[in-house]
Amino acid sequence: MDKRNPLMSILWSLFMPGLGQLYIHRIIVAFFIVTWTVVFFYYSHLLEAISLLFLGEIPKATNVLNAEWLLFFPSLYGFATYDAYINTVENNKLAEKEQKTFLEKNYQHPDFYIEKEKR
Repeated sequence: MDKRNPLMSILWSLFMPGLGQLYIHRIIVAFFIVTWTVVFFYYSHLLEAISLLFLGEIPKATNVLNAEWLLFFPSLYGFATYDAYINTVENNKLAEKEQKTFLEKNYQHPDFYIEKEKR
């Protein structure tokens, strides 16, 4: 287990939903999110509208968009970003705990004890 940077998982998820999950090795969740991202891109015709915007054909770009499918993107991006961040933080806590347990088990003398401070 290794520690990951939570901000990097946020940046990857903002770039493309699902990449933050791939960054922290959550393959099944990443596959689910990437699949739904592709479905939303396909049915909303967003990529087609973006290419029409670059060509300067604004009325065609607005007509080609399907607003019902387009409105799924904020929740998809929000979920992917939040999930990647929270799971990165939790995986980091788990990695620290596992490392502490491993070091105590393999390198610390069994009779070693630290007393708490008395106030």
